Amino acid sequence: MKSLRQFSKAVSILGHPLWMPLLGCLYYFYAIPNYLDNQLIMAKLLAISILTIFLPVVFLFISKNLKLISDYELSKVKGRRLFLMLFILLILVLLNRIIDVYNYRTLFYFFSGILFSGIISLLLSMFKVKISLHALGISGLTCFIIGLSLSFHVSMLLSIVFFTLFLGIVSSSRLFQNAHTVPEIFIGIIAGFLPQLYFFSYWL
Repeated sequence: MKSLRQFSKAVSILGHPLWMPLLGCLYYFYAIPNYLDNQLIMAKLLAISILTIFLPVVFLFISKNLKLISDYELSKVKGRRLFLMLFILLILVLLNRIIDVYNYRTLFYFFSGILFSGIISLLLSMFKVKISLHALGISGLTCFIIGLSLSFHVSMLLSIVFFTLFLGIVSSSRLFQNAHTVPEIFIGIIAGFLPQLYFFSYWL
């Protein structure tokens, strides 16, 4: 039982929603024709990592020390609101300063989908509805990879199958840890998948 619990925690860390924006960008730069300068790609990835991983993690540590949140997993809805508001703000900065619609159309709408997912999560939290952000992140990434495969005619079937299975494993681990209920995971999947699917019509 102890090893199963440790495995469950490890899976939750690997499937954390903060990883998903960067993974989506990595898949994008893999899929597009190789005409971008490598230094430019690295600069974009670094900026995205700072805004979507480093700053949110720093915010979590500071909030925990100030007792604004009860735990790093944001188990309480009130603490989740603070994190979601910050994340939405950071995505808006990214869309306005880092990823423009003219040069990075696909990524712009990928992050627009992330923005909408964040807004949906925040609105639901206002009504004290907690959804699985893990399921949201993985389902949104999976939907984006499907779009990339269709748009650039690059076979990503293995990645799509992997993340679909990974979604099931992470969701099961969240249920095992009693972090979420089945409806919370189901709503999280919808909140991650549908915004990405909606923006297909803008870049696909």
